[in-house]
Amino acid sequence: MKRSSVLVFVLSILAIVTFSSASLAAQGGAVITGTVSDSATGERLDGIRITVAGKRFSVYSRNGGAFVIKGIPAGTYTLEVRGLGWLAEDRSGIVATEGDTTNVNIVVRSDAKNTGEIVVYGAARQAQKLTEAPAAISVITPLQIELAGSHGQIAKTMEHLPGVDVVWSGANDFNVNTRGFNNSINRRTLVLIDGRDPSTPLINLNEWNSFSSVLGDVQQIEVVRGPGSALYGQNAYNGVINVTTTNPRDVIGTRVSLTAGEWNLYRASVRHAGAIDEHWAYKISIGADYQYNYSFNSRFKDTTKPLNGLEYAGLAPDVRKIDTMGSNILHPFAYSGTARVDYNIDAVKRFVLEGGYTYSGNEFYVNQTGRLVVQDIRKPFVRLAYNSERINVQALWSNRFAPKPQLVFNALANSGEQSNVYSIDAQWNDKFFDDKLRVVAGVIQELQLVNTTYDPAINPLIKPDDLSNNFTGIYGQGEYSITPALRLVGALRVDRSTMFNTQLSPKAALVWEIEKGHSLRATFNRAFLRPSYADLYRRSPAGPPANLAGVNRTVDSVVSAVAGTPTSANLNLTAATGRWNTGNYTLTPETALSYELGYTGQILKNLFVTANAYWNQRANLIASPLGGIAQNIYPTLKSNTGDANLDRIGDSVMMAELAKINAAYPSQITTYEGKSSLVIAPTDIAIVNEYGAELSVDYFLTNELKVWANYAYISVDVKENAVTAQKILPNTSPHRVNVGLEYIKPNSWDANVSLRYVEGFRWIAGLFDGYVPAYAVLNISAGVYVTDAIRVSGNVFNALDRAHYEIFGGNILRRQASLTATVNF
Repeated sequence: MKRSSVLVFVLSILAIVTFSSASLAAQGGAVITGTVSDSATGERLDGIRITVAGKRFSVYSRNGGAFVIKGIPAGTYTLEVRGLGWLAEDRSGIVATEGDTTNVNIVVRSDAKNTGEIVVYGAARQAQKLTEAPAAISVITPLQIELAGSHGQIAKTMEHLPGVDVVWSGANDFNVNTRGFNNSINRRTLVLIDGRDPSTPLINLNEWNSFSSVLGDVQQIEVVRGPGSALYGQNAYNGVINVTTTNPRDVIGTRVSLTAGEWNLYRASVRHAGAIDEHWAYKISIGADYQYNYSFNSRFKDTTKPLNGLEYAGLAPDVRKIDTMGSNILHPFAYSGTARVDYNIDAVKRFVLEGGYTYSGNEFYVNQTGRLVVQDIRKPFVRLAYNSERINVQALWSNRFAPKPQLVFNALANSGEQSNVYSIDAQWNDKFFDDKLRVVAGVIQELQLVNTTYDPAINPLIKPDDLSNNFTGIYGQGEYSITPALRLVGALRVDRSTMFNTQLSPKAALVWEIEKGHSLRATFNRAFLRPSYADLYRRSPAGPPANLAGVNRTVDSVVSAVAGTPTSANLNLTAATGRWNTGNYTLTPETALSYELGYTGQILKNLFVTANAYWNQRANLIASPLGGIAQNIYPTLKSNTGDANLDRIGDSVMMAELAKINAAYPSQITTYEGKSSLVIAPTDIAIVNEYGAELSVDYFLTNELKVWANYAYISVDVKENAVTAQKILPNTSPHRVNVGLEYIKPNSWDANVSLRYVEGFRWIAGLFDGYVPAYAVLNISAGVYVTDAIRVSGNVFNALDRAHYEIFGGNILRRQASLTATVNF
């Protein structure tokens, strides 16, 4: 993909949008005028959007906070007031009279200084204030998303949240995890976009560069830290990231964003939304991304260089040369788009039909066997939803297709995926006993079809292949107000599948609002993480064949000498003994029992604090395969001379000789597919106690100037470990600190300076076992509204250009600066 392609793409979309943006303003009728101002300072505010609820009439405040809505039929209306950086405000009972003018003066409150009033959905699957949520939850607000447009990465918007690890190991290779036990392919935190799981069915990887929704079309991001299986089921193990995109009626008009930066970074997005009448609305959102993967270095072994040419000690050398793969392989790209049509039956009922498609490629990832490149991925989806005050139903189809092999670099292996997911999710909610009892209940049915053998040029990753599995989840939650200040929450979910045994996920919470704006909560959760298809059925090379012919000769020589006659131990070790990374079909889901205490509150007028402490007990951890074979399915290779005494001698010699070559080989030697082989496989191991705490503080020096900081701590105590050779690590730093200073004057200008410090820690994932040194990263961003409609912003990641890596096996990261221009019309 060329840079010129991005330019042609943007110009084409602009032409389409311009052609389709005919004015729909009505003539005659009534008129509503007014002003919008800040409740704290009285300052008149420009750029606030005022919409007549259920109608197509919508305007922005201009010229000192004034607005005029013309051509409204006579009637009584509700005005919806929305603005970046301001809490939503609705004014009902506005009477519009034919041929007359109605004046309305509106005041709005800053969402930054009234954080507890922000409405969230992810903690309870229903709307509630942040301070009422029965979970530790952080929110990326619409204003923060607008400010993040200078870097354009959905994952990076969360990098400074407490207890959240956003680790970066390449151009677009992000891992986002809450709390502990991260992985190079992290799947312990469930990601949902408008209720849709975008992860790859084969391994549950979230490919952050291939989301169909671009950051410019995201309305809000909620990060629920801690187990969420009671409402969300499998893989909501460490938490849930709930991404909500914009409603067409809330963003009527056109938004164009263009970004350019270091390392040949070019990014563009266009969104256009409109309302045809009071029932029909639509939205089109399209994005393009192209850049140079500067951080990728060949790890082909070169004995003439320090560390054999590797960036740092302990890395696995490549066996595949990057220069044999074409000149564009280091230029990751992504084209994405969604089209959505809403039919609004009335103010609270609607149908939504949305489709999306992503075409991306040349993206490098770190996985459990090394690095691999995903050359070409196609990901379409379609969803049909019905939303109302009480009932919500969504049907979904999604697909992931790799027409080219996904190439592994430290083994001559490749893989592919052709998967389809069909699901339907229905939910009901209601209130009883004068709204003291709030109930949510739902059911979800999902079918997954996974295939990796559709092309002779692509090696099958799993065996057996062409699999189908059903997943059924039934859940319910009740929330009862014992007193106006004390609420009891209970939930239970049952998950059944052809892939794992039935799982029960209960939840209990007590939320006490000490006084307005201050709440304490105590929660208990059980969560589970199902094995992936690769965990169960993987069949892929773990590296080049090993020369074990010498071991075979030595063992035969020793047993022959002891026997006094030529004797073979029948080990059948050769000069090309296979090395395999396999699955383990006996794996069971990981489970976690979690106990948590939390506080959320606005102290004084300018200080907002959250504090959480938790204890998790994790069991049946699905270990990385470094521990060697799973003895229950791959018993250790044994000598077979026909004499028990000679067999014991032969086995002892074999183990000693294998250890001379590689200390791990004695735990890996087995018989696989009828041949003596070196095998690594995951197993269920360990009971682990995990302790953690999180503290976050926001302090407003003025209405616009804020200093903020947060700290996260984690510690792990291994209680049982069935495989002593398997190290158990949380794969996250015990101490993580974020501090920042930001100035935000909505619709004017803003600046942010932040520092992230991560104490050094050990990392183990697949074949990688090493140390991540401590690092500190300074990020700077700023933006200015040149006019009400034009914003120019810049972002500098790692401003001091401190070379570092954030996961073991990841690439070394340097500074990256970018500049973005955004136009709304």
